[in-house]
Amino acid sequence: MESIFETFKKSVYNPAFYKSVADAPSSGAFRYYIKFSLILSLLMTVALGIFFVPQGVSFIKERAPDLVKTYYPKELVVNIENGVATANVQMPYFIPLKKVSGETESGVMQNILVIDTSAGFDKKKFEEYKTYALLTGTDIITRNDNGQITIQSLRGSPKITINQDTLLSWVENVRSYMGYIVVVGIIVTFMAMVFGYLMYLIPLFLFTLIPIVISYVKKSPISYASAYKMSLYAIIPALALKTLLNTLGVFSMPAYFTFLVFMLVIALNMREQEQPKLFNN
Repeated sequence: MESIFETFKKSVYNPAFYKSVADAPSSGAFRYYIKFSLILSLLMTVALGIFFVPQGVSFIKERAPDLVKTYYPKELVVNIENGVATANVQMPYFIPLKKVSGETESGVMQNILVIDTSAGFDKKKFEEYKTYALLTGTDIITRNDNGQITIQSLRGSPKITINQDTLLSWVENVRSYMGYIVVVGIIVTFMAMVFGYLMYLIPLFLFTLIPIVISYVKKSPISYASAYKMSLYAIIPALALKTLLNTLGVFSMPAYFTFLVFMLVIALNMREQEQPKLFNN
């Protein structure tokens, strides 16, 4: 571990180090990138676990049953069979958001769900319903906080009957297996983080053009392979800074943040070095 962090220190700023890695074997650069990606993935997983696991466990154990009873009417029964939804209520049926949020204001969401299995999706009606979700005969339409609409077909859905007792039973089953769910969730999160960091290897093929351009400007061109090896080291400080900010709860960085930090690291480490001067007496 000590050698990894020593290499990381050099990758932040050490022009001589970058000059040496350009001619070093590629295997060392890839091993360093993968090892540091695992470290960053572990840090991110721990941070997300500390933040979300207690909230998730508390939600399932304490709030979920009450929310089911509050939101899902006792009399409502929804059946889905062969990709077609039906319900035992008069259409359209509204489940208002104000049951738990207080009085709603005009122009904002007023319903958490509207059921209208007698008609297909109509965007104008969906807007009029002022709902987060709409269940039609063949689709479920949802809207996120940004207003983006997603249509999910019920085709291929298993045969199921949904009522309040069914939902409460699901919640109870989740509570019973909470420990296993947390462990699996942490493992899946870690794997997703590793995959996300490894995916940076693809745009890095484009990022590599930066050291190549700088080398041509300095009139000491390097090969693409050498530039890519340098880029493998230069991208790590950018990813480490992004991970640090994410663990602190800062998720609003622009998409090009990593690229900007990468450019800064490359520019600093490929700058012109002063040449030794000879003095004759």
